[in-house]
Amino acid sequence: MWTNVPVIGVVGRKDSGKTVIIESIVQTLTKKGYRVATAKHVNQKGFSIDTEGKDTWRHSVAGANPVVSVSNIETGILIKDGVKRFSLDELLRFAPEADFIMLEGFSWLVLNDEHVGKILCVRTREEYEDYRKKAKGEIIAFCSMRPLGKPILRIKEDSKILVRQALKFIREKQKISKILCLLPGLDCTKCGYSTCEEMAVAIYGKEAKLNDCVPLRLRSKLKTRITVNDVEVPIQPFVSEIIRNSILGMVSSLKGVSVSGNEEIHVKISS
Repeated sequence: MWTNVPVIGVVGRKDSGKTVIIESIVQTLTKKGYRVATAKHVNQKGFSIDTEGKDTWRHSVAGANPVVSVSNIETGILIKDGVKRFSLDELLRFAPEADFIMLEGFSWLVLNDEHVGKILCVRTREEYEDYRKKAKGEIIAFCSMRPLGKPILRIKEDSKILVRQALKFIREKQKISKILCLLPGLDCTKCGYSTCEEMAVAIYGKEAKLNDCVPLRLRSKLKTRITVNDVEVPIQPFVSEIIRNSILGMVSSLKGVSVSGNEEIHVKISS
């Protein structure tokens, strides 16, 4: 699932250095001005940050979901259902200003999602080979607390390299997202790519140009514009003419209205 916010997942078995990596990257990049959101999967059945008997716990038991607790230093949002309800979209809803997201754990999500950048923590060469076969998409780095040889980085000794590679991934994703926002999102395949996302990646890699997008190139020739809440909805020429002709046909039947059939149509929908 593509998100406009870059997502980095740090995956590894117990005591493989995941938290050390997140600390290092978050500390370094927040000093550079990046806003970071993190999420950790707690692999302990029945774990809760709430305390039995406290007011927030009583709210939950009574049926409230979510429960929000607010103090002079923090706001906590308690959502029941755990991993059943967790999604990147849900996380982004609570961190709309984040420049990127870091996940600790969530191996079932991270390893299978080609859009998530992966930092894979290993304790042995066998774990390295296992993750190398399972992981889909971009692997930012393999790393370990132990010296396991290339291409596996040392978590503490090579922390600067690790941060640099993570930053490279973040910047690439941000640039691709900006290109994707310029494309119509129709996935029409007329450019030769199966999706607009695939084309955005190609444009970033200088294998394609923005002008290769047929709907974008023809946009100036369209005689129909549709905006919903001030956001223009991309439409193809064929759809544009269907909408235009339908509206002109309806309007021409109104008393006192005369149309030539060559007019432009601007549809504005506001909520």
